[in-house]
Amino acid sequence: MREPYLPRGQGRSYGDAGLPALHHVALNSSHLDHFISFDSTTGILEAEAGVTLERILNFCIPKGFFLPVTPGTKFVSLGGALASNVHGKNHHKTGSIEHFVIEMEVATPAGTFVCSLDQNRELFLSTMGGYGLTGAITRAKLKLKPVQNAQVECLRVKAANIDDMFGLFAKHDPDYEYSVAWLDTLAKGRKLGRGILMLGNHAQVNAGERKIEATEVSHKFSVSIPFAMPDFLLNEKFLTLFNRAFYLVSGNGKRTRENFESYFYPLDRIGNWNLLYGKSGFFQYQCVIPDPKSEEGILACLNFLSENRLGAFLSVLKRCGDDEVLLLFCKKGYTLALDIPFRGPETLKSLDRLDELVLKFGGRVYLTKDARLKPDMFRAMYPEFKEWMETVRRFNPNRLSSSRMAERLELWNES
Repeated sequence: MREPYLPRGQGRSYGDAGLPALHHVALNSSHLDHFISFDSTTGILEAEAGVTLERILNFCIPKGFFLPVTPGTKFVSLGGALASNVHGKNHHKTGSIEHFVIEMEVATPAGTFVCSLDQNRELFLSTMGGYGLTGAITRAKLKLKPVQNAQVECLRVKAANIDDMFGLFAKHDPDYEYSVAWLDTLAKGRKLGRGILMLGNHAQVNAGERKIEATEVSHKFSVSIPFAMPDFLLNEKFLTLFNRAFYLVSGNGKRTRENFESYFYPLDRIGNWNLLYGKSGFFQYQCVIPDPKSEEGILACLNFLSENRLGAFLSVLKRCGDDEVLLLFCKKGYTLALDIPFRGPETLKSLDRLDELVLKFGGRVYLTKDARLKPDMFRAMYPEFKEWMETVRRFNPNRLSSSRMAERLELWNES
């Protein structure tokens, strides 16, 4: 394709990484929706990039396999997941999806190449988490995870404050593949950072239980939001009451066995859930703060959020491991993801100050969910971007594939 473009999957990114640059068109990958091969012995699936994670789950769970890494929604394409190098609730154990991609084919402006850690390595490491700037991922081989059924054994534990939460992560993470915490970011004082740690392992099949059946995989909305919520439901008083009530009614030490969807994809069961944030919408802000300053940095961020009244319904804390791609987000430490209602220019100013705080502790912002990070702050957070851009320019020398994010961050301005 010679017309300027940007590869685009399902359009589920929160930010502008998936939006074509000026005078570029969206190259829709949804027609690349075929499974190519599957080895039931090794669990290696080869599929075209437009296949959604939902379709992969629908295909592989009845066969006894699961995604090795999954983000918080199954409504994204395989190519989009690789372009964002998605991570999940098991990052502290497995890392991001990059570690499970055997190979992929990338149609770059300089030609079409098969790449892996052993073949065209630099292209592989620049395309994984490369946001489409090296070209279009057309297909990939992914190693799936064997499971015995579609359910998850869950444990929910309350933390009275952020120090308590850090202790719970340290105590339970060795025994659970998946862990994620909901935090009350409006709590103050001794309750700052209180929340609920939600732990999970794939359930084992006990004697007498039936094997996986296709009917166990559900794909319907449980409820749908009919209209944008009124603004008064997003004021500090209401949000404080909601968070307090959610914390109080949640069981402590409660063990359950749940269908995988309720644990991994709770928002996917709610149609138009974004309307909960009203007509003005929200920013999702996700940062990572690496060890050894991760706990100190997260505490500072929570104090900032509480003091500036930036809390909302959904604030998520997870433990991270290390990644290896050229433009990596996850580092060993903690990642904090926030849904922040947009209340005008003051919200943007507050987020700029939050950027400075994150940088102070050696952290960085996740570009997949970003729409407002400034070029100088990006360069400070991602000092390795020059090495990444060298490979991008080699395979995309004329900026044929480019995005609004690349323009906003002035990625092409480096000599």
